[in-house]
Amino acid sequence: MKRIYLESFLGLIILFVASLVGYEVIVYQLNTDYDYLLEEHEAQAFHELIYPIYQDKGEDYTIQQLEKFATSSHMLLIAQEMTSLPPEVEKVFDEDPFVNTAFDNERDLWFRFEPGSPIFKLSENPNSPIIQAINFDDNIVWLFFLAGFALYCVLLIWFLSRRVRALEKVTVDFASGDFNARADTSSAKSVGTLNKSFNHMAEKVSRLITTNKMLTNAVAHELRTPIFRLQWQADLLADSTLNKQQEKYIKSIVEDIDEMENMVEELLYYAKMERPNAEIQTSSVTLSSFAKSFLPKWQRDTQLSISIDDTSSQQTVIDADPKLLKRALDNLLRNAMRYAQTQIVLEIMETPEKSCIRVHDDGCGVEEKDWPHLFDAFYSADKSRNKSTSGFGLGLAIVKQIVELQNGEVYVSHSPYGGACFTICFPK
Repeated sequence: MKRIYLESFLGLIILFVASLVGYEVIVYQLNTDYDYLLEEHEAQAFHELIYPIYQDKGEDYTIQQLEKFATSSHMLLIAQEMTSLPPEVEKVFDEDPFVNTAFDNERDLWFRFEPGSPIFKLSENPNSPIIQAINFDDNIVWLFFLAGFALYCVLLIWFLSRRVRALEKVTVDFASGDFNARADTSSAKSVGTLNKSFNHMAEKVSRLITTNKMLTNAVAHELRTPIFRLQWQADLLADSTLNKQQEKYIKSIVEDIDEMENMVEELLYYAKMERPNAEIQTSSVTLSSFAKSFLPKWQRDTQLSISIDDTSSQQTVIDADPKLLKRALDNLLRNAMRYAQTQIVLEIMETPEKSCIRVHDDGCGVEEKDWPHLFDAFYSADKSRNKSTSGFGLGLAIVKQIVELQNGEVYVSHSPYGGACFTICFPK
């Protein structure tokens, strides 16, 4: 908003100056300057007024009366030599010897009673308090212009910022998962047609996301029945008399069917976590004892060494849904099992603002270019995507959904053990 304010303020000043310059050129330079023309007529009338006095009373008396007039008018009457005349005044008197009045570039009046008589300059007295006050008032008007421009810009930015902030709040709500958020399109709240355009975009995006979720959920549900039939038929074949080659094929089929079943379950769970009204049941969870309760189960599923490193000075307790937290830790541990070489370390730590769980492995790690997309559904940093290492691409996406549902955050970094480090943090 500061930048918009400065741009508006400078734009107004530039436009105002350009308008003044344009007015000056068009009115005074390209056309007749009637102010100057009126001054010349007034000067001629002034000379016609004093010339009879000069003829009747003489030069000294006329000069005395002019000095009184100048003093009363807060002006200066100064006699000038022909050699000290400004070039523009000298030119006027030289070109026409019968002209008795002229103006210099400062618009001060120069006059003589008749050709050959002394020349006088009549100008404002700069030391006069009244003249100084008038000049001050004339100059301060520019300060009022600037103050007016500044006030106008402040009111304009305030007026716009109220509407922009309201629209910004709607966009943040929409980005946070509230797909029913819409901008107010009333004239008192609209920013041009931007509110209507946002609502149109939000409607399309919301419909697309809803359709995608419904499709994912429906496909996952519909796949359950044929997968169950395939499992049943594969089990029947496995129980029949088969040679070794056939047993090998049947075993591979069963493994693939089990993999499909696991993928369907992951899809259904991911769809469940994506629902904006997903319910959570939070309770106090002591991280160290919670993780240790699942350590034997995790250890049975792998030959790798799994250890828990609790660096907190006291028991770290968070408010979380135990079932969802277990699912998130399961997914992170199983992800680490795919890539670790010898060990997995689950580190518990806390800061004054949050409590964190870190899952380290000593594998090959994750390239930094993949970090922003690692928690996207179906994204895999392993482009080979073999089922022994890459998984289905939903595990980390589910972790992100679970953590953000409980106002936490999850991110990846390099581990001091050489592999990747996945960190889950919950606010205190």
